[in-house]
Amino acid sequence: MKTIIQPSVLALGLVVSLPFAAALAQDDALPAGFQTEPVLKTTVTRDGDAIAWPGGTPEIVSVIGTIEPGGRTPLHQHPVPVFVYVLEGEVELRTEGGDPHSYATGEAYVEALDRDHQLFNVTDSDAKVLVVFAASEGQPTTVASE
Repeated sequence: MKTIIQPSVLALGLVVSLPFAAALAQDDALPAGFQTEPVLKTTVTRDGDAIAWPGGTPEIVSVIGTIEPGGRTPLHQHPVPVFVYVLEGEVELRTEGGDPHSYATGEAYVEALDRDHQLFNVTDSDAKVLVVFAASEGQPTTVASE
């Protein structure tokens, strides 16, 4: 049996990495005095699965999660596309069927869909991640695993 966790309860369960991708905005479309730094542009998760947009009324939910030294998220999965950006520190992602992977400040990832995973802080300082869920209004973004 799976338990539904709303994003306000699970402030960060989500990371699977993709390599750094191409620019997100055209420089010639930006006004003077405004610059962008590309973070991520992709159509697949780190595991190579296609990102599928959920039906219904689109809803974007974003949270900032802090993982204390030695802390972790619960074992969970996401039925919706999830983007993560490491704001501070370093985290280690452990995904079902995959090797652990570390991500540091400034790195971004798209979470695997419907695959158990956990995010760990194996360092001696806090780690902060920005987590952005792309769901349908009212749709659970995170499901706890048993």
